[in-house]
Amino acid sequence: MNAITLLKQDHATIKKLFKRYKALQRDGNSGEKQELSRQIIQELSIHAAIEEQVFYPSVKARDSRWSERIDEALEEHRVAKWELAALEKMAPDDARFDARFAVLVQNVLHHIQEEENGLFSHLQRAFAQEELDAMADALMLAKRAVPTHPHPRLPDEPPGNVMVAPLVAVFDRSLDLVNALVARGSGWVMDTGRRLRERTGQFVQGGRGRALEVEAETQRWTLEGPGRALKVSSDVLEETRDAARNATRRARSVVGQAVSEAATVIDGAPRRKASSSRRSTASRVQTRRGSKSLQASAPAGKTARKRSTNGRSKTAKRS
Repeated sequence: MNAITLLKQDHATIKKLFKRYKALQRDGNSGEKQELSRQIIQELSIHAAIEEQVFYPSVKARDSRWSERIDEALEEHRVAKWELAALEKMAPDDARFDARFAVLVQNVLHHIQEEENGLFSHLQRAFAQEELDAMADALMLAKRAVPTHPHPRLPDEPPGNVMVAPLVAVFDRSLDLVNALVARGSGWVMDTGRRLRERTGQFVQGGRGRALEVEAETQRWTLEGPGRALKVSSDVLEETRDAARNATRRARSVVGQAVSEAATVIDGAPRRKASSSRRSTASRVQTRRGSKSLQASAPAGKTARKRSTNGRSKTAKRS
């Protein structure tokens, strides 16, 4: 990759960022505009710094006829830096932020068009391919050590910018690191809060849904409860009636069976036993009568024996 290709890639990146910001002006929120404007400021600051430290001094040293054009480009850089510094202190919600940003976009696009149509074509003839490749390497190294924020008051030509820029770059990059950590922490806090809000909303929504379900169920029971109660009562009454009918049928069956068994007992062998008992009773009555008659006849026998005894004694006396 040579220097011209590298710088054109930077120009293409900046143009894409401008288009994205223009789209956000219509339907973007403040947070997205703030992040995109920060990225644009950083890209333009780095691009301007590497051109001022490596590219413009190399062109001036090779062909002095381009000194006037390089000075004009440096002035365009200085104006852009002032605009970037002002935008960096503003918020996207400010009334004139979009207007100032539109002016910046116009100036930068004009600067890019002049470089690509005039200066870059001259470099193809003035520098060899090896020299352009070496310049690209120098530009890449400079990207790692130049400031990331606009500093319009600092010198923009060697040797001043080469001496001061590394120190300012250390400050800028340290500030970027702190801001990144703060933004990451803020993002984590906001993301955590958003998740908590979402979960709380889901919980509340679920609770509302459950409450509505319970309310609907209660209303349904209120409307259907009496009917269900009557149905249950009628079912219980019908079951009770069925049980009573079954019990009555069973009782009748038991009674009928008992009656039939009693009739069988009376008509069968047990009946003959009753007649024999009657006979035995009659015999016992007759025996009792006979004993009574014997008892009654006992005195008569004694009287007869006495009489016979008296008669014998009388006969003996006579004799």
